[in-house]
Amino acid sequence: MKALTIWQPWASMAAVGIKHNETRGYPTNYRGAIAIHAGKKSVNEIWSAYLDERAREVICRRLNLSGHTGLEIFPLGCVLATANLVECIKITPEFVATLSPDELALGDYTLGRYAWKLADVKQFQAPIPARGQQGLWEWEGMR
Repeated sequence: MKALTIWQPWASMAAVGIKHNETRGYPTNYRGAIAIHAGKKSVNEIWSAYLDERAREVICRRLNLSGHTGLEIFPLGCVLATANLVECIKITPEFVATLSPDELALGDYTLGRYAWKLADVKQFQAPIPARGQQGLWEWEGMR
């Protein structure tokens, strides 16, 4: 099965069905089943360096967290869920206008980037440890 490594907390937001698009700087022609893998990058580092105030607010509100309290809920280095990658959309002003405020807060919707649309997300009861890679990669955990 193809897999995509996503940094936390975005991986968990996708795995629980809150984040519907994974934004990337490049397109993909792949469509089909995909595993959502949480990378090993420190959640504390990402929380401080990469998330703006709006994104932190959305994550805390949607997951009932309080700031940095509870960041240990985000597992690292594991597959969290499967989904179907159903579309790859070039980000345009028209596309951005269709997105909810929460979805906008959880991605980089800079014009010219791409939104990889996820559907039919199925979160695992427990994360499955796995090494990730950049780009799409083969995960042997489910065949």
